[in-house]
Amino acid sequence: MRLFKNKVHFSAVLLFLIGGCNEIIEYSPYKAGVKSPDEDLNIKAMEQISEFSQSEFRPFKLGLVGDSHTYYDYYEKQIRQLNKHDDIDFVVHLGDITLSGIYREFIWFRDITAKLNHPMITIIGNHDYLSNGEYMYQEMFGPLNFTMVYNDCLLVFFDNVIWEKNVEDPDFDWLESVLEEGQDYRYRFVFSHIPPWSDQFNTGNEYYFNMLMDKYNVDLSIHGHTHNYRYKQPYDTGPPYLVVSSSQKGEIFFLHVEEDGFYPGREDY
Repeated sequence: MRLFKNKVHFSAVLLFLIGGCNEIIEYSPYKAGVKSPDEDLNIKAMEQISEFSQSEFRPFKLGLVGDSHTYYDYYEKQIRQLNKHDDIDFVVHLGDITLSGIYREFIWFRDITAKLNHPMITIIGNHDYLSNGEYMYQEMFGPLNFTMVYNDCLLVFFDNVIWEKNVEDPDFDWLESVLEEGQDYRYRFVFSHIPPWSDQFNTGNEYYFNMLMDKYNVDLSIHGHTHNYRYKQPYDTGPPYLVVSSSQKGEIFFLHVEEDGFYPGREDY
C-alpha cells in the first residue's frame, strides 16, 4: 500500500510540473519557434522609428553594436551605455546575436535587449544561421533582407552570409534593385554582417559587392563579423567601410548623420 501511494504521489507531482509550468521542462534547446508576442521585432521597431521620421532630411544619430554572441555580461554593459545617450534615434545590431543559433540564445538576447531604451533593428549573422537559427530569426525578427527610409535616407539591411547558408551567394539581384530605386535619397547606407574582404567572400563576390556600392553611390557600408573596429576606404573606388567590434571589446559605436556629411563615433566604457 505504501508503494502504491508513493507512485500516486510521484505521478501527481510529474503532472503538476508538466502542466503547471511551461518554463521548467524544455524538450530541446535546438527547437524552433518563439513565444508570442516576440514576433516580427524588426517590423515593430521600424514602425516605432517611422513615427519620428521626416520626409525631408533631418540630422540623426544611430547606435551600433555587433557580435554579442554569448558575451552576455558585456552586452548588458553595452545596453546600459547606450541608455546613457538620449540623443540616439535608434540602434542597429550587426548580427551574430548567438553563438550556436539555438533557441535559448535567442531568448537570452531578447531579454537583455528589452532593457534598451531605444528601438533596435537586428540583422542576421553567420552564427545565427546555425542549428535552426535561420528560422528562429525569421520568426522573431522578420525578413532577412529589408529596407527602411528615415529622414530622407535609405537604409538597406542585407543578409550576406554564405558558408552557413549552404555556400549560397547573397541575393545581389535584390540588393541591386533596391539601390537602383533609391538613388534620389540624401544618403544611402548598407548594413550587412560580413565585410566583403572577409573570409566568406571569394574574389568575385568581393568585387561584385563593392561594384554595387560604387555603381549606386552608396555613402557607407557598415558591418560586424571581424570583432575588431575598422573605418577606411579599402578599395580604389566605392564608399568607406565601417566595421564595429564585438561586445567583449568594451566599445559602443555611433553614426552621426549631418547636413554636410556623416562620421562614425566610438566610445569606451
